[in-house]
Amino acid sequence: MAYLASEGLFAMEYQAVRSVRIGKAAAAMIGDAAKRNDVMLTIHAPYAISLSSEDRGIASASRKRLIMAAMAGHYMGAFHVTFHAGFYGRRTKEDTFRLQLKSMQEVAAKLESLGVSVELGPETTGKQSQFGTLDELIELSRSIPRVRPTLDFGHMHVRSQGSKFRRAEDCLNVLSRVERELGTERSRSLVLHFSEVQPTATGYGERRHWPLGSTYGPKFEYLAEAMVQVGYNMIVICESPLLDKDALKMKGIFEKKLSIR
Repeated sequence: MAYLASEGLFAMEYQAVRSVRIGKAAAAMIGDAAKRNDVMLTIHAPYAISLSSEDRGIASASRKRLIMAAMAGHYMGAFHVTFHAGFYGRRTKEDTFRLQLKSMQEVAAKLESLGVSVELGPETTGKQSQFGTLDELIELSRSIPRVRPTLDFGHMHVRSQGSKFRRAEDCLNVLSRVERELGTERSRSLVLHFSEVQPTATGYGERRHWPLGSTYGPKFEYLAEAMVQVGYNMIVICESPLLDKDALKMKGIFEKKLSIR
């Protein structure tokens, strides 16, 4: 945490993407270090989560993994747990949404009973087989107060042929829609993920994340300009392979846009 602060970075996503392997004491130690260095924490839950799985055992285990990640986040003082909610499989999108809604309601109720205040952040996804369009996540957030999406702009950029971010206005439309649908207060401190993403051979669908400056999009300048225009504090997590190096580049781009405006 001191290293991040020395670089001028004041947010971090704790990675529990393989499994939640941290206990209460160690999580509290991380949280104390984060507080001392003014680093805001989020946590990423395991990838092995599928809340709408046709296998009830998998769905149940997924809910438990999400609860464990939220609890670990609670112990370290994280306010938001990012997760990939799952796949459509053979279900219709409508049936999948109903199952996702039911599962997240159950998780939210369990966390409330445990006194865990970490909000649930289903992430916008980059493949059409995955649950997690902006429409779906906004509707979940409208239905469950504890849910607020993690907006991954790289994923949204490659999800479909018509989803490209080619200008700042495209990013602004996303942020403005969240504000319009969820309200002003829930638009503050949104968690955003960003990296440049290579699409599959079809031209859409996520294949691989790349560092800033690759030939792939989107350009962070577009998102930075949109963030300046909406004027809210937001947490931007860099998902490029270069992590803090690209995070610092992104911070520099944002600050330049801010000073110009």
